[in-house]
Amino acid sequence: MREVFVREGYETHWTGKGPDGGRDLIVHEKVQGPLSKFERKWLVQCKHKSHSGKPLGKDEANSLTTDCRRIGATGYLMVCTTALTSGLINAYKELESSENIVIDYWDEVRLEDRLLKPGNFALINQFFPESSDRVSWKVYNTNTPSFWAAHYKKDFLYLSSRLSLHFPTVSYIGRIYDYVQDVYNQLRLDVNEVDLQIRGIFYNDKHTEYTVFVDFIADQHIANANPFELTNQEENLVNDINAHLCNFIEVNEKGQIGSIPLNWDIKVYFKNRSSDGYDRHAKEFYTPFIDNLKNGYRR
Repeated sequence: MREVFVREGYETHWTGKGPDGGRDLIVHEKVQGPLSKFERKWLVQCKHKSHSGKPLGKDEANSLTTDCRRIGATGYLMVCTTALTSGLINAYKELESSENIVIDYWDEVRLEDRLLKPGNFALINQFFPESSDRVSWKVYNTNTPSFWAAHYKKDFLYLSSRLSLHFPTVSYIGRIYDYVQDVYNQLRLDVNEVDLQIRGIFYNDKHTEYTVFVDFIADQHIANANPFELTNQEENLVNDINAHLCNFIEVNEKGQIGSIPLNWDIKVYFKNRSSDGYDRHAKEFYTPFIDNLKNGYRR
């Protein structure tokens, strides 16, 4: 939860593991309004009950007021991995009206929705590696027709279509994704410690073909210091990766055997992958190329 708040721009403090006096996290919310700044200190408590499956009961609210006053918090947030009983929710409503404290809660459903936000999606892979393998498609509308943001398994990518408002079948996109992952697992290149990441898939429904945007991210310590030789190194890596990728893949959809024509757009990066700031889903890999992902233009 600390990482969720940090990624969303909140000033966040925690007291570490062990007894915490009812204070798992202290979060400072700062909002710049049209006339002035607004600040609120939140006491965030986290309860992990998913193994037992027990909901949180009314007794969880017993020390809420005292705990908030002790640190000067005017907001209280309960985060839990199960549900809240109606008794606890009603207790929160009563305290909120009588104690001048803003009270909210994230149950298992709200917590999962929060983790599936594009900015937080990498946390699923970091903290829940087994569960991340079971995450299926989740597609979100953007402000532009025929352009969607999507989560599939461990990754965040964009989907776009040239003419229609939908893909003919999402199973084709899943097949392309799985194929790229298979290629990644079979790569035998001159460098190690790499990430191979799909950024977007563009469907040209006029010619029934797909353009797949893929990034190859290698560790910076193997990069050549000479900028001219570095360019050659990047080009060689692109050529090596393209050599492993086919221009079509076979599919069997509802008993009908066919093939998916593919175009590949490969881009190579050298990054400090051991840095705390490294994230293979960082916006720097998406934002400069939104028009390319949307329209199928090569980067």
